[in-house]
Amino acid sequence: MRRAVVALAHPAHAGMLRALGLLENAAAAHGWTLDYVLAAPDPLVAAVGLPAERVAYLSGLRGWRGWPARLRLPLVALGLARRARGADLFYSATLSSFPPCLLAGRLRRIPQVVHVYSSYADGASYRKHLLGHARSLIAPSADSLALARRALGDFRPGTRARVVYNGMDVARLAREAAAPAAPGLVPNGVPTIGMVGNLDERKNPALLVEALAAVRAVLPDVRALLVGAFPDAAYAARVDRRIAALGLRDAVTVSGFLPNPFPVVHALDVLVHPARRDPFPLALLEGMALGRPIVAAAVGGIPEMLVDGESGVLVPPDDAAALAGALVELLRDPARRARLGAAAYQRLVTRFTLEGFTDGVFAAFDEAVTAYG
Repeated sequence: MRRAVVALAHPAHAGMLRALGLLENAAAAHGWTLDYVLAAPDPLVAAVGLPAERVAYLSGLRGWRGWPARLRLPLVALGLARRARGADLFYSATLSSFPPCLLAGRLRRIPQVVHVYSSYADGASYRKHLLGHARSLIAPSADSLALARRALGDFRPGTRARVVYNGMDVARLAREAAAPAAPGLVPNGVPTIGMVGNLDERKNPALLVEALAAVRAVLPDVRALLVGAFPDAAYAARVDRRIAALGLRDAVTVSGFLPNPFPVVHALDVLVHPARRDPFPLALLEGMALGRPIVAAAVGGIPEMLVDGESGVLVPPDDAAALAGALVELLRDPARRARLGAAAYQRLVTRFTLEGFTDGVFAAFDEAVTAYG
């Protein structure tokens, strides 16, 4: 049985923790055991099935990118290396945790695999995270891999890079969606659109607010749910001021963090993803697994997930008018919503399977160990 040390710098990222839970459940069948080093505790750690006895915390994994915190990076790597005695591999679950994994791997003389869940617009961000030194990469979409390759001016010779699409445990999602929803968040017959995830500028909830105003000019009963929390207080305040200026106080609800958002997602008339960039949004996979009709910005890996007009509706990014128009059309056509939701579900269970995800990640682990040895 081989052993990997998994590092995650963003423990509050619910989608990433759920992905680690899927890997944990499949690890033994692939000949691996996983130990976890997270930047901080999070309520979802236990909920997704990460065993407490194999979870450790190292606060320096988060926040190393700013000065003078960057000077502590060698100490963080040393702490990570101490937790990897006898391990065969480091797995950086996101690009942010790769620099300490890279240094710790060199100290331990074991390979590192980095999962590039990133869609930076400039090469400097990839270089800052030392991605040019990676020898084994996993990307969640072809777009994400191509973006990283272009940003670095190609990878070094001998670098092993593969696309592994995320998958979903559809049965588990269905069980969680059947649980009671948080009070006040179920639409109860009111037409409701919503988005799910970290409510930051990249996910672009402000665009959904703008589109909602245009939608309500035609369909005045429509309301919006922003399922998640704002990590940036200043951005949250800007969005809140815009909600007030547009007269949408009674039409927009921000749920805050929900340990189980799926009963709410399942009740949405339309799931919206207005992101400015996103390599492969897990929130959309979850919506597909629940058969939700989806309207999303055509950015990042989203066009690989959904076929426009068949399994979802894709609109140009940062275009409130296009988003509003697509939403009005769908809200007026329940039969089309049902067709799109059913097609999204079928695309998920045939193209983005749980087995495909876990097989691909553990194959990358095996390949990295074999090549290193």
